[in-house]
Amino acid sequence: MPAFPSIKLSYFNIGGRAEPTRLALYVGGVPFEDKRLSREEFGALKSSLPLGQVPVLEVDGQVLTQSFAMLRYAGRLGGLYPTSSPFAALKVDEMLHALCEMEEQLIPSFQVKDEGKKKAMREELATDTIPRYAARLEDRLEKMYALPMFQSDAVFVHEIALYTWMKAFKTGLLDHIPTTILDGYKFHNVTFDKVAANQRIKEWYSLPHGLPKLKLTYFSIAGRAEPIRLALFIGGIDFQDIRLSYEEYENVKLKLPFNQLPVLEVDDEPVSQSLAILRFAGTLSGLYPTTDALAAFHVDEVLVLIDEMFNSPEWRATVSERDPKKLEEMREGLSKGIILKTLEFLEKRVVAFKGLYATGSELTVADLAIYAVILLTKAGRPGIPTTISDPYKNLLRVFDQVKAHPKVVEWNAAHA
Repeated sequence: MPAFPSIKLSYFNIGGRAEPTRLALYVGGVPFEDKRLSREEFGALKSSLPLGQVPVLEVDGQVLTQSFAMLRYAGRLGGLYPTSSPFAALKVDEMLHALCEMEEQLIPSFQVKDEGKKKAMREELATDTIPRYAARLEDRLEKMYALPMFQSDAVFVHEIALYTWMKAFKTGLLDHIPTTILDGYKFHNVTFDKVAANQRIKEWYSLPHGLPKLKLTYFSIAGRAEPIRLALFIGGIDFQDIRLSYEEYENVKLKLPFNQLPVLEVDDEPVSQSLAILRFAGTLSGLYPTTDALAAFHVDEVLVLIDEMFNSPEWRATVSERDPKKLEEMREGLSKGIILKTLEFLEKRVVAFKGLYATGSELTVADLAIYAVILLTKAGRPGIPTTISDPYKNLLRVFDQVKAHPKVVEWNAAHA
């Protein structure tokens, strides 16, 4: 059994109601997919959601709702909710329910269209509602801090919820409400500073979230970049597909991280190693099982087998060979050695996994990587028989499935 279930949290690309759960999962060391929806994506999904709203949390495929219920669940998984002490859990729940109640008082001011009415509503919140709740919460926090279990550096879910609530005010997210509105509440700020100082919280906010700007650079062939291109295209991830001539490559070679292609620029930072890039592309597009360790192991096993072939001295020697006759002889050696060995190993693993696709019941980057290998063998390169993969029926099945995928058909038609 895996240590944690497979978890996907879906919300918009903002903090909002999903942020406490994101933080609780990350602080607790619970692997999860942080799916950030565009408004268009939400519109397409809305009718299929249990209550037609987000956030939703998928746990082993089961779609669940209600942000504070998610937060408690995240806390239980990560040790941020006192499951072994009913009284402590009661104290935490008291805070969470009060914060939920307070949150609901703010919602109408987000929904009103008229700016004048919105300003009046926010000013009333600032002069009456928020101070009234803050005073009551301050009293409860003071009593909680008198208990030894709440005096350590350990972070609890109610503290994370309070932190995100206060952060919204402090950063001016709610216009017409002073950013200093909670400055006079001692235990509010003790809690805020405690959470802000947590190393995992610092890490979370130092990391990029949402979709980065991507530029993939390779030659004007399929090669080792093709599964990356397909993963991004299938997932609907925007990227620049830069294709260099060999002369252009020679001009930039020494500037590349490992003097080789492909290179992916992520928000202008270049990263190399094709299978590392493929995993990243798969993570962004939902084609790499980041929250299922065993499923990821299966995919990685396939990727490493392929990497071993491309990294072998015999294969690498062909990359720099310019004499056509010598190159053909070298490829004949590959066809009798490392290529056959790799195809045999891949066939055995796909058979062993007994899935509809290469490693299981769903399409992954492993399928795309196998597709690219078979595509290479069918390319008609001198020295590599186009029939070399014919005996491997399961690999050909994977190849045909990928080739028939609507997005792959679309991609190939556009790049014929």
